[in-house]
Amino acid sequence: MSTTPLIIPPADINPLVGRIASMDQFRGYAVLGMFVVNFVASLAAISNQLKHNSLYFSLADSIMPSFLFAAGFSFRLTLLRRVDQPGRKWFRPTLIRSLMLILVSMTYFGFGQRIPSWTALTSGSGWGFIAQTLKADLWNVLAIIGATQLLILPVVRSTPWVRILTAVAFIILHVLLSYSFNYEFVYGRPNAMDAWWGAAGTRAWDGGFFGLLMWSVPMLAGTLAYDFVTTSKDKNSGAKLFCVGLGLMLAGYLLSCLGTLYQAKTLSPVLPPLGEIAQRFPHAMLADSPFDPPDLSIRAPNYWMMDKRTVSAPFILFSSGFAFAIYSLFVWVCDRQGLKWDYFRTLGQNPLAAYLLHYPIFKSVLAIVPKDAPLWWCLLGLSLYLAIMTLFLKFLDRHKLYLRL
Repeated sequence: MSTTPLIIPPADINPLVGRIASMDQFRGYAVLGMFVVNFVASLAAISNQLKHNSLYFSLADSIMPSFLFAAGFSFRLTLLRRVDQPGRKWFRPTLIRSLMLILVSMTYFGFGQRIPSWTALTSGSGWGFIAQTLKADLWNVLAIIGATQLLILPVVRSTPWVRILTAVAFIILHVLLSYSFNYEFVYGRPNAMDAWWGAAGTRAWDGGFFGLLMWSVPMLAGTLAYDFVTTSKDKNSGAKLFCVGLGLMLAGYLLSCLGTLYQAKTLSPVLPPLGEIAQRFPHAMLADSPFDPPDLSIRAPNYWMMDKRTVSAPFILFSSGFAFAIYSLFVWVCDRQGLKWDYFRTLGQNPLAAYLLHYPIFKSVLAIVPKDAPLWWCLLGLSLYLAIMTLFLKFLDRHKLYLRL
């Protein structure tokens, strides 16, 4: 077993800057968030702010972008460290580890379907299996992280401006693809892609295949945060990171204001009816709070909402900014004030083990927590689940057992 981590290093150590406690703690916060939102997702008594939503932003929807943000931070750290070591190859090991993440995801979660018979396979239904896998069933968070790392690998060592322009280009490309076919493709409605891709009528989630373009944005944001934290000697660096986060959140919100133009179903859910602007008062152009569900009785669903299913431009900008803002608080508390919580350290030390353990354990505990259980029973079940997870991870940490390749 190698000492090189599969996904996120247990300790962010750079020979030049030392340990970055803020990211270690932030990663632990993201792991804890994953535990909570996955456990309560099906429980009726729990607030929708702790559940995933398609058309507005919830606290649950902030967790996956935070994982991508942390992965980008550590991806740049480890890649630069490998490149700086004379004679050490970096491209092939990085490529293999990214592919291994996808393989682990496929092995652990399966394909979400199975070919029903040998006759179906030999008659040509095999492509339908592959089409649905690539469109929807493959994309759990581990596979998304692995594939997104491959997508940004050519630029992850580049200058900040190259990475920023890459993120902008990916957003623009995603908007164009969504206009051409991808918005309807993700929602399983008739579209131009179905004729040769297949899997018509199948809905994707978390953006599907083309959503990788957008998931690169929080990952690239994480690489930029690494640069800032490791080069800035400013005591107000946390405040500056917070301002960057607010700027991205504002950009996402302003883009979501385009969604207010959809007072009725239009020909395109992606190309907004800009002619409506001249007929509207400025205040009528302001979207609802990103954290509140839109009133679908007066507004048709469209790309410009905070849509995690399609990973829309407003959603990815707002969620990337949210990750920046939350991480800035950890920079101030941990790096500047020297405060740390050992529980977050334990979770952040072994994120892959935490991810693989949490799924079967929360499924087991949920067997005694009915979907319609009262709030007190839901919270009791959540506490039991967190206690079991903590025991496992504390045991692994105490014996220095970390899941890596």
